[in-house]
Amino acid sequence: MAPHKIIAATTTEALKLVREQVGGDALVLSTRDTPEGVEIVAISPEALAKMSQRPETKVTPVASPTANTSSSFNTPASATAANVIRSPGSGFLNNPSAPSFSSAGSEDKRVDKLLAEFSEVKQLLQTHLSARAWDDMQAQSTEKAEALRVLLNAGFSPQLCGEIADQLSAQGHSDLPLMDRLQSLLESKIQTLDPLSVFDPGGVFAFIGPTGVGKTTAIAKIAARCVLRYGRDQLALLTTDTFRIGAQEQLKVYAKIIGVPVVSLRDSDDLAAKLSSMKDRRVILLDTAGVSQRDTQMLEQSQLLLEGAPALKRILVMSSTTDLRTQEDVILMYQMAEKNEKSRAVTAAIITKTDEAAQIGPVLDCLIRHQLPLMFLANGQRVPEDLSQANTAYLSHRALRPRLLSSRLQIPDDQIPVHMADQLNDWIKAS
Repeated sequence: MAPHKIIAATTTEALKLVREQVGGDALVLSTRDTPEGVEIVAISPEALAKMSQRPETKVTPVASPTANTSSSFNTPASATAANVIRSPGSGFLNNPSAPSFSSAGSEDKRVDKLLAEFSEVKQLLQTHLSARAWDDMQAQSTEKAEALRVLLNAGFSPQLCGEIADQLSAQGHSDLPLMDRLQSLLESKIQTLDPLSVFDPGGVFAFIGPTGVGKTTAIAKIAARCVLRYGRDQLALLTTDTFRIGAQEQLKVYAKIIGVPVVSLRDSDDLAAKLSSMKDRRVILLDTAGVSQRDTQMLEQSQLLLEGAPALKRILVMSSTTDLRTQEDVILMYQMAEKNEKSRAVTAAIITKTDEAAQIGPVLDCLIRHQLPLMFLANGQRVPEDLSQANTAYLSHRALRPRLLSSRLQIPDDQIPVHMADQLNDWIKAS
């Protein structure tokens, strides 16, 4: 029930012993260097909870911050674990005024406080260990360290950076340049979808996404190509965008140029009726209103599409100028809105504004991790020229070489362990 004191030659070996003897969810109370090696004091959450339930437990203050950790193990089992907690930047926690565990309410508060302090100390220790692991990696595996540096500065998430770095290490020695190897690994992870396989069978295609990502312009580009391939009488354009001023006018201008009709929709019944009257049309492109992914209007619009056209295919339009966290939020929210049936999930994605983005790593990262296939790239406002089929070689090359006019936004080496803390600590545990 008492805390465990573990001594090993290295921190890595000590952490392994902690996991084996105390458990994977052990709380690390302290760590220090000793003549015998690295000493780690740890306790399991269950043991901590049992210790806190001892009646009339009093907190014994520690006289000196330099006291030996081992002395805490000579105290009775009923003593609080606070005697062996190191606070950041100081000695042991000294709290002689702490209340005793005389009531259930005070016990719960004290346990919660102790757990919070343990978590803080554990986080500080993990940060320290990740910094040490990063230093070791730079000394022992320079290629892997350089790969992490390149990927992080290209805007990829720590999770994907760690995955690619592991695959690079697994390949072993190679005479190929590092950038070529990274490009090959990244290219293999990007899924694409042939537009002909999507549009040739025909159907209704709804273009969804937040406001300002370029859905209407993307639809106009695709519509122009559909006219060339299938003819004007085989295409129709629908829109639910009644929120933005001039939104329908923009689509109508494009439609007039290519000679196809544009129909506005009010609700799901109107959508079902319009689709019934357009059965002779091979391809129907539906422009939806751009709303925030966390706006209730997004859910209402999703319900409109679900009720009015259950068999339609959804194509998510994403701007490459959006940051990583927002891209993640967009995909998760739209997937949650369409998660009822697989047939109603997002079919493919279109990346827009690649000409404006300094880096396209964030949007590619989200598509890779969510296994969402990419169909088109849009890189300008010209209709229909600025639209191309997704090319994995170009995407991986472009992603790994972001446009930088200054090095001020590069992640310094001393900050990389902070970004990669979870992955570095996982590598420590696995070693």
